[in-house]
Amino acid sequence: MAGRTIMVIEDDAAIREVLRLYLEKNGFSVIMQDRGDEALSIVRAVQPALIILDVVLPGQNGFELCKEIRKITTVPVLFVSCKNTEQDKITALAVGGDDYITKPFSPNELIARINANLRRPYYVSDDNEPTPKLAAGALQVDLSGRTVKLNQTEIVLSKKEFELLAFLASRPGKTFSHEELFREIWGQESLNDTRTIIVHVSNLRKKIEPDPANPQHIINVHGVGYKFIM
Repeated sequence: MAGRTIMVIEDDAAIREVLRLYLEKNGFSVIMQDRGDEALSIVRAVQPALIILDVVLPGQNGFELCKEIRKITTVPVLFVSCKNTEQDKITALAVGGDDYITKPFSPNELIARINANLRRPYYVSDDNEPTPKLAAGALQVDLSGRTVKLNQTEIVLSKKEFELLAFLASRPGKTFSHEELFREIWGQESLNDTRTIIVHVSNLRKKIEPDPANPQHIINVHGVGYKFIM
């Protein structure tokens, strides 16, 4: 069942086994791969609900693989790596990753992060009323279809990029702090992790703003956070 299938791309057999045990214990089906250069075809065929991705892999590193994954799917990509510098995390998010955990990790934290990335978006309605489409100049955001168009050309966003844009665009003019955005989009406290929000906003601006250096829609409110201007 694709909705509960997680793909683990990790070259360490012991870590793969630990991940498999904890994921299956929590009700997930697991598909495992130990090489970066052989993973993309499996992602395309299986279409997992979420991908756990190591950075250091034989054949192709996780950063390069994530770029390729983003060309074919928007499913959440959760990096799990022993590389623990701030630049590693920035790179992981910049290439399309949704989250980043360093090894060694707490299995309970990992499951919490997975559930946060898989949780039902706030804008999905339980009734029969159509979810609205938002428009801001040449930018169009279809919440139910999970599509974004700029000048009628569809823009590919990661799951978290889309949710961040949808959240802000649904509340134009209202300012949100980094902590509030992290809580709403990632479903947990930020623990002073402002870099994740900053990188995702930067990625969004590059994709939806005519001039990312002088944004028209996602505006920085100095010392506070961000707001969306229609």
